[in-house]
Amino acid sequence: MSIIRQTESDDFIEMEPTNAQKLKGLRWSLSFDVANQFFVQLTFWGSVYVLFLNELGLNKSQIGFLLSLFPFFGLVALFLAPWTARVGYKRVFQIFWGARTIAASGLLATPWIYGRFGTQGVLIYVAGIMIAFALMRSTAITAYSPWQHEFIPPEIRGKYSATSNILMSLAGLVAVSISGYVVGRPLGLERYVILFAAAVSFGFLSIWLQSHVPGGNPHPAATDRRARGSDFWAPLRDRGFVSYLVGAGLIVLANGALGTFIPLYMRERIGLSTANVILLQNGTLLGGLLSSYLWGWAADRYGAKPVALTGLLLMATLPVWWLIMPRHSGISLVVALAIAWLQGTATLGWSIGSARLLYVGIVRPDKNTAYMAHYNAWIGVIGGMSQLSGGRVLDLFAGFQAEFFGFEIDSYGILFIAAFILLTTSALVLRSIRAEGK
Repeated sequence: MSIIRQTESDDFIEMEPTNAQKLKGLRWSLSFDVANQFFVQLTFWGSVYVLFLNELGLNKSQIGFLLSLFPFFGLVALFLAPWTARVGYKRVFQIFWGARTIAASGLLATPWIYGRFGTQGVLIYVAGIMIAFALMRSTAITAYSPWQHEFIPPEIRGKYSATSNILMSLAGLVAVSISGYVVGRPLGLERYVILFAAAVSFGFLSIWLQSHVPGGNPHPAATDRRARGSDFWAPLRDRGFVSYLVGAGLIVLANGALGTFIPLYMRERIGLSTANVILLQNGTLLGGLLSSYLWGWAADRYGAKPVALTGLLLMATLPVWWLIMPRHSGISLVVALAIAWLQGTATLGWSIGSARLLYVGIVRPDKNTAYMAHYNAWIGVIGGMSQLSGGRVLDLFAGFQAEFFGFEIDSYGILFIAAFILLTTSALVLRSIRAEGK
C-alpha cells in the first residue's frame, strides 16, 4: 500500500508508493525506456531524421529551426508544472505521451506532401507536425520529470541509470542497424516511412509499459496560489541549482548543434556514405553500453560530481578529434567509429553523474515540481538557441575556408572551436557546486 509523506509544509501532503512498490515498478520503467529508444532512434533524434530532412531539400538553417522547436517548447513547464501536479503526473504523462505519438504518425504522409507541394510545402507540413509533437511531448515531460524523481529510490539511482542505459544501448544498436540497412536500400523517401511506421508502433507500446509504474498521484496542495507564490521561484534562490543550470546550459549550447549536424559533416566533409553515417551511432551506443555499469557504480561509490566532470572533460576532447580526423581517406570510417565510441562513453558519464547530482544532491523532494519546471524550461530555451544558431552559422559560413597548423577550418570547424570553449567553461562552473550528491 502507499504511504503518506508529510513534508516541511503542512499543507503539502503527498501519497507516495512504498519502496517495494517502487522497486517492482522499475522493470516496467526499464521496458518503457527500451521501447522509447526504438522510437527515438527511428524518428526525430537519430541521424535518420536529419538525413531525411536534408533529402527533402531543406537547408541547414531550416533544419536547425525545425529541431529547435523541441527544446523551445520546454518553456511550457513553467506554466503547466503546477497543473500537472494537481491533475496527477501519471495521468498527464499518459495522455500527452499518447498525443505526441499520434502527432508523429503524421510523418507517414510526408512523401505524398513533398510530391504534391514541393520543398516549401513539406517544410510547412513538417513544421506543423513538429510543433504539435513538441507541445505534447513537453507537457508529458513536465509531468514525467517529478514523477521519475518519485519512483526511483535515490540510493539506487546510479545503478538504475546504468541498467537503463545498457538496455537502451542494446535497443539502439538493433534500431540503428535496421535503420542503416533500410536507408541503404534504393526505395526513395518510402524507406524513411517504413522506419517512421515502426517507430509509431513502439511509441504506443511505451505508453502501455509505463502505465504499470506506480506513483504520479495528484497533489491537492499544488494550487494556483502556490504556483504564483514565492515557493515556485524558490529554486532560483538556490545557488547550487543556479550554478548547475549555467553549467548544464553551456553543455547543451555546445552539443545541441553538434548532435544535429555531425551526420551531415560526416557525409559532406569526411566522405562517408549515408548508410555508414547512420551506423556511426552504433559506435556511440557501444561506447555507452561498455562503460555504463562502470559509470553507474562509480556514481554510487564515489559521488556524482567526479563522474559528471570526468565525462564532461572527455566530451570536451570530441570537437578536437572531429576537427583533425582524416577526410576522404580509407581509414575515415574507422577513425569516425573510434570517436563515436569515445562520444558514447563520455556522454554517458556526464549523463549518469549529472542526473544523480541533480536528482539526489540538488533537487528538494518537497519542491521537485518547481525545480524540474525551471530545469526543463531553461534547458529548452538553451537547446533551441543551439539548434537555431548552429544551422545559421553553417549556412552563413558555408564558403569559409582557412588553415590552422595544417588543419582545415571551415564552417563546421567554427562550431567545433566554439563547442570546445563552451564545454571547458562548463567544467569550471560545475566543479564549484557543493551538494549532497557530490
